[in-house]
Amino acid sequence: MLEEKWASPEDFATLFQYFWHRDFPMDTKKAIGAGRVDWTIHIGVVVRNIADLMGLVTRFEEGGRKDAMLRSTEGDEIAVEWEWSGVLGKANELEKLKKHKVWSKEEGSKRLLKYAVLITYTHTYNIDKVYERVLTEWKEAPWPLLLILIDVEKSKKFPMGKEFKNIQMSIFNEGEKVKRRELRSAKAFPWEVAGTRWSYQLKNDK
Repeated sequence: MLEEKWASPEDFATLFQYFWHRDFPMDTKKAIGAGRVDWTIHIGVVVRNIADLMGLVTRFEEGGRKDAMLRSTEGDEIAVEWEWSGVLGKANELEKLKKHKVWSKEEGSKRLLKYAVLITYTHTYNIDKVYERVLTEWKEAPWPLLLILIDVEKSKKFPMGKEFKNIQMSIFNEGEKVKRRELRSAKAFPWEVAGTRWSYQLKNDK
């Protein structure tokens, strides 16, 4: 069994932010873009890197076709889904994460996940609506949810037609009364993170 404070939601959120920026699949030039497939693959690589640093293994499309399962030597620890179209449409990622059947090395075990993770996008003006939806959908869930929400705005600057603004990270507790606790927020574009080598490069490119 993993130690209680090992591989916490706070750990996952921090590592996600750093890996998201480090291997970003586009730069500041308009001619270099990234489409939906690029972002899907990028997140998959980020999740695998996080699992590696946590000492866990990553299994893709496991456990009822979850996008990724992070497993310890004992069984499932963290279920992860990422969805391009957000949670306000017909996607059922929240339901899939809520009702995940935990695989355990010990047959008949009633062990639970440490938490679930949903990585998704929304337009900036819909952020509060997303939080409201999650608060409703996550009611009576058996484990916490880490929501990593990238808000976007329409833009002609990039071929994908969207400009990423911020990464909003929140934790939603399990049980009957669900509440949201904000963990951290950061600029989604690495070159907008002041003091980093990416922001330095942007100054030199101008």
